[in-house]
Amino acid sequence: MSAFDDYLAQLRRLDDARRTADEAAARTATATETLAQRTTRIAEQAAAQRAAVDELARTARTAPPQRTAPPAPLGDPHAELTAAEHELQTAATRLDDARYLAHRPPWLPRWRADERNGLIYGVFALACVLVQLVVLRTVRADDMTGAIVLGAILVAAPLAAFCLGWLTIGVATRPRIGDEHAKLERNFRLGLVLCGSTLVVACLGFFS
Repeated sequence: MSAFDDYLAQLRRLDDARRTADEAAARTATATETLAQRTTRIAEQAAAQRAAVDELARTARTAPPQRTAPPAPLGDPHAELTAAEHELQTAATRLDDARYLAHRPPWLPRWRADERNGLIYGVFALACVLVQLVVLRTVRADDMTGAIVLGAILVAAPLAAFCLGWLTIGVATRPRIGDEHAKLERNFRLGLVLCGSTLVVACLGFFS
């Protein structure tokens, strides 16, 4: 091989080395740009979520959550960004759940209205049965006055239980976010049946 051929071969090797270096530099620049773009996107999403949480807390008239210190860096930027994206997805899911619960009653929010109202009426109906049993065993109906008093108490107890259940539903089932004048679902017939049936239950318990 002549000196000229050797010179051409060195030029080709130098050109290949330069092309390889340029490709490596381009890949590094692309990777750096991708990390910067991901970092910017994650920061914007995190800021938007914090603003949404604070707005939800203000609307629900409650204190915003305490901000915690960021975790220690992992050293690997890709791993840190991946962990941050996962945390953002988890936070978005929790934010959606918080919005749902904010528009639901604060007491047993995941229950249906008829289930929750049935429990409220049922508690007052049970207390009504106990009151009626006590009245039936203690109040004497020997004369007309005693019979009237006994009948009035036995009839008034279910009405009182129904009214207390009605009022409790209005207090315990009003959502944090919503129209204050919106009509609540109180299950009027369910309350009447549960509270009105206590008179029959009390009589059966008394005569059994």
